[in-house]
Amino acid sequence: MSSRRKEPQSEEDLPSQLKALSNRHAIEILQVLSPATGEMVPTLGWDSIVDGLLAQDGIQPPLAPKSGERTQEQVEYEEKRQSLMSGGTIYETMNKLAKAKFVTSSGERGKKQRGFMITHKGRLALAAVGQLGGPIRADTDVKRAASILLKHKNFVSLLPSQEKFLREIHDIDTNLVIQMPPGSGKTFLAMIAVLLKLQQGVRCLYLSPYTSLSRQVVEEYGPLFEELGYSVVRLDGLHHASDKQLEDASLLIVMYESLFEALLQKKKWTDHIGLAVIDELTELDSAQPELEAHTAGTDRSTKLDMVIAFLKDKSQLITLSSRFGETGEVSDWLGAQVFRPDVRLAPDEFIVFREDDEFRIKSSDGTQKASLQKEDALDAVMLHLGDYQKKSVLVVVGYRTRAEGVARWLAQRFPRSTADGLPEHIIGSGEMLPLSGRLEQVLQFGTAFHHSGLDAGVRERLEHAIGEKQVRTVASTTGITSGISFPFDCVIILLDPNMYFMTTRSRYLQVAGRIGEYHLSRHGGRVYLVFEGPSRRFSTPEVMQDRLLNKPLEPLFPGGMYPGLAVGILVREAFTRKKFTRDSLEKCFLDRVRSTLRARIDRDYSDEMTDYFRTTFNWMVREKVFEKVEKEYKMAKDAKAAVEAGLDILDFLSVRGRLENLGSQDLVDILLDLRLPQAIRPRTIRPLVAELDIMGIEQPDDWYLQRLPERRETKKMVIEKWIDEKEVGEIVEEARESTRGITLDEGDLASLLGICSDAAVNLAGYLKSMKKKDLADEMQVLGRRLRYGVRKDLAKSDLLELKLLAGDDTPSNRLPRADARVLFERGYESIRDVVRKDIDASKRGLARDRFAQNSGLEPGRAIDIYKAALKHIRASIEDG
Repeated sequence: MSSRRKEPQSEEDLPSQLKALSNRHAIEILQVLSPATGEMVPTLGWDSIVDGLLAQDGIQPPLAPKSGERTQEQVEYEEKRQSLMSGGTIYETMNKLAKAKFVTSSGERGKKQRGFMITHKGRLALAAVGQLGGPIRADTDVKRAASILLKHKNFVSLLPSQEKFLREIHDIDTNLVIQMPPGSGKTFLAMIAVLLKLQQGVRCLYLSPYTSLSRQVVEEYGPLFEELGYSVVRLDGLHHASDKQLEDASLLIVMYESLFEALLQKKKWTDHIGLAVIDELTELDSAQPELEAHTAGTDRSTKLDMVIAFLKDKSQLITLSSRFGETGEVSDWLGAQVFRPDVRLAPDEFIVFREDDEFRIKSSDGTQKASLQKEDALDAVMLHLGDYQKKSVLVVVGYRTRAEGVARWLAQRFPRSTADGLPEHIIGSGEMLPLSGRLEQVLQFGTAFHHSGLDAGVRERLEHAIGEKQVRTVASTTGITSGISFPFDCVIILLDPNMYFMTTRSRYLQVAGRIGEYHLSRHGGRVYLVFEGPSRRFSTPEVMQDRLLNKPLEPLFPGGMYPGLAVGILVREAFTRKKFTRDSLEKCFLDRVRSTLRARIDRDYSDEMTDYFRTTFNWMVREKVFEKVEKEYKMAKDAKAAVEAGLDILDFLSVRGRLENLGSQDLVDILLDLRLPQAIRPRTIRPLVAELDIMGIEQPDDWYLQRLPERRETKKMVIEKWIDEKEVGEIVEEARESTRGITLDEGDLASLLGICSDAAVNLAGYLKSMKKKDLADEMQVLGRRLRYGVRKDLAKSDLLELKLLAGDDTPSNRLPRADARVLFERGYESIRDVVRKDIDASKRGLARDRFAQNSGLEPGRAIDIYKAALKHIRASIEDG
């Protein structure tokens, strides 16, 4: 009996087979056709294949309604099916898979009943692709969600820590503490959990410490979630959202402080959050070792501690951070499982210090030593680093002006080439800003400085350019070291006495971690720790090395209670009650405080809270925030109105007397009496006497009190010039000349104006509730003037709300105030006027061309504005 010899596969077949696998949807089709282990190989028709492809993207077919009528969900699902099937792409790909013998077909070609089955060769090809580190074998819900995210981000493989997570974590239904180094893919793992919960109809919250981190999450994952039908809403100092938008959102991306205020006000949108992801849990560690009058209420660790105490009773929690000491204490507090990969990558670490007339550079493990005769430590480090043109370098310093000075020095001493047009792109169009102008000068030499004084839009574009390696030399304050990892090859830390942040090993690791584990695993990295002289914390290089490189990681220790928070908790509990007893309020207060991490690890603190409650409660009674009614209490009518309007009670107490006789000339002054405007640089916080008594601390130092009037006048000046339509550059330059020691840059100005605008709207709401309608209207107009930077006449126009570009309602997308002023002066006082004012049937030509001629603006610009106005009007009509 003769045997049939198997023909060897010709090498000519391989390119065509690889080409077949490279077609769009090819791998996904094979995955749909491939059976689970132990099951029969199925034959699937087009309908089943399309449903399978949609399922890979997390899109499931809706259940059929009992009424028999099609639901909106069914209509949307069918539209997605038709979109996938139209254009012939999947049919063409299937034909190529069949030709490559990865798939076999049955039934007549072109018929709907045609079936397809994966061949043995097709299964081998699919397995080979998986071995290359491609799509995950999606045999659990967690892995299926990871596959969807990998496909969206176009990743071909996972990082080692991520692979370990998928091997060990098969479901994510309990609280979880994820401890991984910077740049190791923590956010990706959190988004797996978010996607799983969204698919289950659970509302999710991503809690971010920084606007840059919020932006990164929105940019990387927002489009995918929106495509899957889940609404994503961002709330922070740069992005506003209405309560309705927040209530309707599937995924909320919110800053710590924004959520803190909303929880104290019992905002409806904070209810029914099923999953909360808390990024950078190490922010629970207080950066304020001593309680001082001029920093009272600014410790974000205390606020985060209270936020988590609120959330952990009603939401599943996932925390993200690098390692910290005594993790078990935190995991027990949260009732959480800990995921912490065993393998960690570390950069080479070097200590730099001056001895005699030269700089000594030695590795932390003692294996490398060098002595260099240079005038400057940074010059010595750059020489030791070698071939800087091939490396990306971050220099971290303690304050803004030094970051700018170091950037100028690097631009002159170690210049780089830069792409044509990159500086102009980063700086952007619009008003010329002083700080942005200085940044543009160093960008010409491939160098940048980075700190929070930069305009938000400029900072955003700069961070993107750094991430894309378009800018490879950066001098920055510690702000850049929080949240986002960048592809730096080297981090140089100039440890001057002003760098109060750098006191512990965990904070050092946060700064050193900007290299990122992904970059570190492929390219390695170096950290230079430069000792610049003795300080209160580090007397010698050896002490610095021991504390920052050798000491065990410190446990997290949040800051303690302060009067503003205590009052906020009391008011939160009292606000929704008609009457309450002192004992019931005390129990609520103590229960809330004792659920914090600080109370768990500091027994004395927990015991002290009984006296803290009594002192604070008595204060509220004296100030008539709480009024006694027989044996019970109730909130005073005006205090309740203040809370309903969004005012902080301590702010209300600060201005209550002045509100009774408030005149229109006092509106700006009263805004500067509020806490949040006072907290903006240059700081003008002046606690109430009762607050200082409760905290047991003295009045601020004399030097601070002496500068308060000057700083306050500077803030008032910049506000008044802004609403008088003066240029930002002129405002900032005048502020720089009038303040000593601390500058007010364009980023600070934007923060001040945004906070003051919101505060004005809140005050307007209070004044309206107290029947002061005229004053409320003036305050409301002031809120618009502060937001848009215009005089009173233009503030009443909706021109300022005209969006020229798609996207969020940010200043860069709106009609500039200078263009709005030109239009207003030409008689176009509303968006409707832009569209209708030049309609004239008796004249030849188009209304838009007449508008372009009459607007006073450059014709092309005018046409763009006309189109945006027309789109706005049409959208208004469609919305009803």
